[in-house]
Amino acid sequence: MTGRRSLIFLKTGMMVMILICAMTTAVDGMGTKPQQSVPYRKMRMADYQNFIRNWDEKKDPLLYALVSTPAEYRTLFHPAPTMPSRRPFAPDESLYEKEQILVAARVMPHPKNVEEVFEIEKIIEKRGSLSLYYKFNRPEPAAEWQGKIYLAVRIPRRFYQKIFFFENGKPVGELNVAAGQWSVPALDPSTGKTGD
Repeated sequence: MTGRRSLIFLKTGMMVMILICAMTTAVDGMGTKPQQSVPYRKMRMADYQNFIRNWDEKKDPLLYALVSTPAEYRTLFHPAPTMPSRRPFAPDESLYEKEQILVAARVMPHPKNVEEVFEIEKIIEKRGSLSLYYKFNRPEPAAEWQGKIYLAVRIPRRFYQKIFFFENGKPVGELNVAAGQWSVPALDPSTGKTGD
């Protein structure tokens, strides 16, 4: 009988240990999210009266950036003063207290509807890095002239080590924000010139 009781206690003890291990693993898994969706708001190209700066699109077919300051915005976008538009040239500087702007741009024959060229799929945060997934819908040219068409997305202001850009499911760019890189091609907010 004593041997039988010892065996029952041993089996019960093992079951309790297995249960505790399983519960600990489940709780640990719940405490750290592998990835998290980031809230965003897509900006329209017509929101501000400006245009994106020129760059060597042969060398860098895709321009991409994380704009975190008014100086970076002024480096990337230039005012387009025309009459009688009353739109602002740039977002209010207070935007950068709580938000920052992701930008991806391409040069292409100007399409009928610029807002349909780039479509956001998702933006996720994982282990201190951010990934922007978007669809590039190659447009039917509506004009003979080339235009700089861009995607601009407002996201909450946070520090990210790196930012990854995925176009149609494929990686197309990476910013090493921790090393001070905010744009490709490299732009200098103090001079407004390309750093390449």
